[in-house]
Amino acid sequence: MKAKCWSLFESLDKSLNMSRISWQNFCRTAIALSLAILVVIGGFTSDANAALFTKKSDVLSTKEVQILVNAGLTGNYVDDTNDTIKLLRDAIALPEDAENRAEVKTSARYKINAYISRYRADRDKSGLYSYTTMSTALNTLAGYYNGSTKRAVPAKTRDRLLQEFERAELALAQGR
Repeated sequence: MKAKCWSLFESLDKSLNMSRISWQNFCRTAIALSLAILVVIGGFTSDANAALFTKKSDVLSTKEVQILVNAGLTGNYVDDTNDTIKLLRDAIALPEDAENRAEVKTSARYKINAYISRYRADRDKSGLYSYTTMSTALNTLAGYYNGSTKRAVPAKTRDRLLQEFERAELALAQGR
């Protein structure tokens, strides 16, 4: 009786093992097939960088895309912060009827995104008072620029942003 039960248990264990192996093989095959389909379909799509930064008829080089993505940031925190402040001061001081308003806003949005992306993960910089002050100001400004290109930054908010920029510049000068 024990031998019969033991052999039944062994056969059940073997069948479970085989079904687990079959299931693993099925999953591997499904994943491989999905990846192959994505590669084939992906080969027929156009360049993604053209859709991100230009009109449909323009095509950018890889270097031009990198420049747009980095928004002119060099990696030097002090210089990048000062350049960002200068660009954003010019952007918020721009009159509402300026012809290049849309281009300036787009440039400012790229600069804001690049600045935050570059220094948020850097623990040495993200803990600085100048960075936290800048990120507060940039989040405020990004809220207006990402919401609508037609809406201007209110005077009260503009004054607060200029004050934040001054604090950030002072903190940079002090090394904080």
